[in-house]
Amino acid sequence: MLEPEFKAVLKPTIFREYINGSLDDYPAGMINDNMKEFHFILGFATDTYVNGKGTGVFTRTWNFKSLGPEKVLKLIVEHRNVKVVISIGGHGAEDVFNPKNRDIWIANAKSSIKDLILDYKIDVGSGGISTTYGIDINYENIDSSVDDFAYCIGNVIQQLKEDEDLSYSMSAVSIAPTEALQSYYLTLYLKNKDKIDWINYKFYKQSFDSVIEFVKLFKKLVYEYGAPFKLLAGVSTDTITSSSYTMTTEFFVKGCTILLNTASLAGVFVWDANSSAPTYLLEEQIQKLFTKK
Repeated sequence: MLEPEFKAVLKPTIFREYINGSLDDYPAGMINDNMKEFHFILGFATDTYVNGKGTGVFTRTWNFKSLGPEKVLKLIVEHRNVKVVISIGGHGAEDVFNPKNRDIWIANAKSSIKDLILDYKIDVGSGGISTTYGIDINYENIDSSVDDFAYCIGNVIQQLKEDEDLSYSMSAVSIAPTEALQSYYLTLYLKNKDKIDWINYKFYKQSFDSVIEFVKLFKKLVYEYGAPFKLLAGVSTDTITSSSYTMTTEFFVKGCTILLNTASLAGVFVWDANSSAPTYLLEEQIQKLFTKK
């Protein structure tokens, strides 16, 4: 059965880039100031495990000295379209979503993630400046039920959004589904659609026989999530991450061009800046495609 097509007319408004590892600074050279929004996503804040089970106590793995709040403040002053987001979860085999106790995990996760966000608040006079803009839910390994994942992550998102100390810092929440974990992320989204702003779908984690197949999957996902304005297409410059799949960067650009020509694409994300360095050719190409500048 063919899915009905959404008739939303979209212009690409957002470009997102993951930073994974130990860059010495934000790669500002890739930023196209003509983009409406440009996000750097810091990866990852990872869980702490006891006897193989997640405790909900998250710690950052990126270089805080090189990518800390002062660097963010300088970046957002120089580039008004830039925002910085913290990614929660991780891609390693050890970074598994598997809480021992749901409610204890939620309480710990809310508290520890809040602390990570507040580390990016700069005190100015009697107030402060929040330099992060949101969080990204990005687990590639889940060892729990679909309902537990949706319940735990949904509650953490809600509690962080309701925390008055974090009003600006929780302005944008994204999730990062893969084909293998689609049931988990789709359930999470459908139960929390008013709290989730972007869907970073990892197209680079599967294979396609043709560009048209890529476009068809994009339209199918728009239908399943019911979110044409939120679905972002993902591509990887990490040859290790994408080596098992057939989607090349050239393939991806062709697919995005088709979606742009039918006003169907809200934006794109790239994994990741570390693999793209030092040239960032793909990032520049996609942003020029979006902005015509």
